[in-house]
Amino acid sequence: MLNFRSDQDNAQVLGDLVHLPGINLHDSFRFRTGQLHFLHKLASCLKKGENNHLGVFVPGYGKTITALASFVIAKQLGKAQKLIVFVPRGNLRDQYADPIELSRVLRNLGSVPLSFCTADSEKTFLKNSSTDIIITTYQYACGKSGNEALKKFAEHHSCMFVYDEVHHLSDEGTWAIALGRLQHSCSIALSGTPIRSDNKSLFGVPFEIRNGNERFYKALHEVQLRDAHEEGGILKRVSTNMIDYKIKLRNIESGDEIELSLSQMQEMAGSEQDIDAFLARKKMRFHTVYLDSLLRPAFIRFKEKRNQWLEDKHRIKGHNSFKNHQMLIIAMSNNHSAVILEFVKQHFPEFISARIGQDIPEQERLFLLQQYRNGLIDIMVQVDMIGEGTDIKPISIIVKADLVRAISKTMQQIFRGMRYYPGFSKQHNVCDLFTSNDAALSQIFDWLLSEQQIGIKLHAKRESEFQQSRNVIDSIESWVLADVQHKGTETLDWELFPDKNSSIKQEELIEEQIISPNMYIDIPSNAIDIISLEQQLRQECSQLAVKLSLNMKSQGMNSDVKNVHFESKKKFLKSQDQMNLQELEDKRNWLMKCLERGRLV
Repeated sequence: MLNFRSDQDNAQVLGDLVHLPGINLHDSFRFRTGQLHFLHKLASCLKKGENNHLGVFVPGYGKTITALASFVIAKQLGKAQKLIVFVPRGNLRDQYADPIELSRVLRNLGSVPLSFCTADSEKTFLKNSSTDIIITTYQYACGKSGNEALKKFAEHHSCMFVYDEVHHLSDEGTWAIALGRLQHSCSIALSGTPIRSDNKSLFGVPFEIRNGNERFYKALHEVQLRDAHEEGGILKRVSTNMIDYKIKLRNIESGDEIELSLSQMQEMAGSEQDIDAFLARKKMRFHTVYLDSLLRPAFIRFKEKRNQWLEDKHRIKGHNSFKNHQMLIIAMSNNHSAVILEFVKQHFPEFISARIGQDIPEQERLFLLQQYRNGLIDIMVQVDMIGEGTDIKPISIIVKADLVRAISKTMQQIFRGMRYYPGFSKQHNVCDLFTSNDAALSQIFDWLLSEQQIGIKLHAKRESEFQQSRNVIDSIESWVLADVQHKGTETLDWELFPDKNSSIKQEELIEEQIISPNMYIDIPSNAIDIISLEQQLRQECSQLAVKLSLNMKSQGMNSDVKNVHFESKKKFLKSQDQMNLQELEDKRNWLMKCLERGRLV
């Protein structure tokens, strides 16, 4: 773990911001502290020929910005011409494939416009080999056709690889074998929890040996929970609720009865697995008493938060566009989630609830998930369907009813409700966790709360120091100017790079700015979506072909749309669906020339 809280270190990195290769921040955009440290160290390492690195960032800290900024730096340093980002399937749309968001990020970084393509088919990006950024999934990259296509692309270009959510990628798995076939000049791996529950090493992550033979990941930079809480506005605070419930056991031979709490059973049992096996055999987690013990306190809290939000909404202006609190319930199986949903609908019908799992048809699953994103569903019951990259910030209550105790998996589950949401007041940016009393989970929660407490204390200290410096400035500004001794005036007229042919005076420019300070500025897109451009050009070509056919028919020529496309294929030696961007532009220009002349040329 790296400690980046040294004042000297901070001063050096902040001072060297202007030296980040290729980065020219736009307007008021600023990197977060951890992003800045990572990028500064990355640039230094790339210059020294150290090309493979790991960045650890808590969810919500801006891994997408970090990844794109890393490529801008690598491109400027001549380390990479192209970027290939590998993501889990669920992250493709949510984090990287939005052209508006990509354009905004690249513009904020001061990057030149870059083209990108989402690669779930080799058809588009291989045709347009000049594409700057390829965004693909681990699943596609490890399939036979996808792997061959990416291999061909990487062989012709110097590529930087980004392994997003790298904890999915064991170096012993089939994914690692497939990705190992692809050439790259440099790489960064990104994760909030770069460990696996099976303790396997991660692919593409630098390690160091400690304590003899133990391997530990070596992060170029690491942003911890305490760091995010110290900066503020990144994570919600966490409140944990461990529900202990009692089970009445009857001896079928003697008829004796005994009542034990879950914590008492854990003390008596050899391991948590013994308790889980017993509860599974008896289907206790399906029982109404268990569900009521776990869910009712969560719903009481949920109602409180929703009512409080309504009060805030009426009191504070600007909240109309924000969504209310939402709940996420994590079940251990599809059958379990179905039983939980039935219980919720029966006992809490005032809320809109649904469930998603592998047993739900994909189209319906995607529709329900989108409804949940849009705030139209209040409670979602799910089995491992809402994971990394699913950014639903109004989630503020999580009920953990499954059996997962591994710290990496548990943290990823909890992070679904920990992202800070500006629609809630600072006071109510809290994620409430509800789960049954469990020794292993208790340790995780204790650590979580400890990190939070440290971060909040550091944040309060920072705010206090800032206020003290502010008071000093206010004290200085309270002095007023009493007198100035006037000794004469000299006017200097100094114009940088004067234009002798210009007749516009500076006063006129200033006046124009004052008259229309909010004038609309048309800013070109910095992210060029290759797939969308192809679709647009194909549509234009098809419309032009129809116009040309009708034009020729009006002149008595025997021609239809099929004939126009046939002549195009003879001229360009390709059908329209096989053309790349440049060839489609050539066809469009040819069709426009034909329209001007009223015939095929």
